[in-house]
Amino acid sequence: MEREAFQKRLEELGELAKINNNRLGTDAIKTFLKDMDLTDEQYHLVFGYLASKLITVEGYVPAAGGAAGKEPELSEEEKNFLAQYEEDLSCLKKVSEAELLELCRQIEENGDSDAKAHLTEQLLPNVVETAKHYAGRGLPIGDLIQEGNIGLLLSLETLGFREDGVSPLTYLKDEIQKAVGQALEDQQTEKSAGELLADRLNELSDGIKELSGELERQGSVEELSAFMDMPVEEIEDLLKLAGEGTGDGEDGQTAEGQN
Repeated sequence: MEREAFQKRLEELGELAKINNNRLGTDAIKTFLKDMDLTDEQYHLVFGYLASKLITVEGYVPAAGGAAGKEPELSEEEKNFLAQYEEDLSCLKKVSEAELLELCRQIEENGDSDAKAHLTEQLLPNVVETAKHYAGRGLPIGDLIQEGNIGLLLSLETLGFREDGVSPLTYLKDEIQKAVGQALEDQQTEKSAGELLADRLNELSDGIKELSGELERQGSVEELSAFMDMPVEEIEDLLKLAGEGTGDGEDGQTAEGQN
């Protein structure tokens, strides 16, 4: 693979992401790069590169730091919560896989509420294991468990609609993992949006200082818009978010200086 050609394709992916509101799915990325014969590991690196450029890669969850198999670093509060939660779950009497499948059958055939409650209890340890696997990546362990539990409850309602050939237990466990992974992805998206906003505010602050220096006075929003090639509406919104607001002067609205 030629480095220059690969870099060009990455830039093209970045342009494609802009068209799609800075979002790309992992399947779309693989389709776009299918002629490059990348390995799964190389695709993972591509996802990570795009994420570092503040592009939301749907379906991608960054790997936890540290060596493989290393326990995630949890705060004391998380450790205490997890220890208590696992202690409570240890009191549950485990049943065989055959009994679990029978519970699934009852749920699929008549929506048995008792079967749902019993199966939920039995799969709670699986939720915890999934949450522990994703711990240390940006969300507290308690939040991950909560998202996994919600995913489990929702998947019980759609159990009968799973694809042919997929066992009910596999379906439920996959849905738990999807729920936890989606929560992390949503959190990363929110974080990325916050970082983008902070960068835009810093850019605006620098523009205000530079324009004021050139004019030797405070510039209007319209002048700042022309100077920075930024829409007036965006400047006004950013000023409001920064708590600076806009003022009405004789020359029009005036951009307040930021410290």
